[in-house]
Amino acid sequence: MNVRNGIAAAALLSIAVFTVGCATPTAGTASVGSAAVTAASPTPSDATAVSPMSSPSTTSSPSSSESSSESSTESSSESSSSPVTSVPATDDSSISVEPIDLDATTQAWLETSCSDIGTLYATLFAAPTVDETAPVEQFRTAYRDYYASLADTVLGMTGRLSQLDPPQIADGQALHDGYLQYLTKLADIAGSGAIAIDEAPADPQAIADIIEHIQFDTERLGESDLGLGGFQGDELRSLMAQVPACKDLLES
Repeated sequence: MNVRNGIAAAALLSIAVFTVGCATPTAGTASVGSAAVTAASPTPSDATAVSPMSSPSTTSSPSSSESSSESSTESSSESSSSPVTSVPATDDSSISVEPIDLDATTQAWLETSCSDIGTLYATLFAAPTVDETAPVEQFRTAYRDYYASLADTVLGMTGRLSQLDPPQIADGQALHDGYLQYLTKLADIAGSGAIAIDEAPADPQAIADIIEHIQFDTERLGESDLGLGGFQGDELRSLMAQVPACKDLLES
């Protein structure tokens, strides 16, 4: 079992609930779970190929040459005297949309949430570099401390969020409650895992099995429906664009 790869996969899925909805979709990129699959843009030959045609004769009679010359002169003269009418562009990209007003309550909620998600990123991906081939107590200590640190980080996030009022958006209360529920469960998984690792027998495989179980629970939590769909809404993305702490999430 590759412990570090398993942790990375669980970490990606655990934060996908926030980042998938926050990021602006890019053409040719499809989000699948926590991974982005980029498809190469098709370049069919029909779009650029020129149908073969028989070459026109380059020989013309003097009279036809003179006629075409006179015709061209007349057409040019008429064109230059004709008034030119400007047609306004109708490209939708030129239409600007007014940003949604950001109230103080929502701003405080977004600033706290986005800053804490950045902290969660750093903690999740600070996985130990050792695996079950290391000395057993080194292996145990590294992963016990990792999950204990994750639990402490998430509990801090939960405490700060619980002191805030919900964002003033559609279904803001459901988003707030779902986010708190997610964080509480993630802290419980990490904290319980740290205790289990600490109490495990001095057997690398026994510790590795506990880590695998923690990863499974983390992935399952990331796939659960806790009402976090609000992170994927256009209204919230528009408001996040006005909060400096959220810019990295929008661009990730």
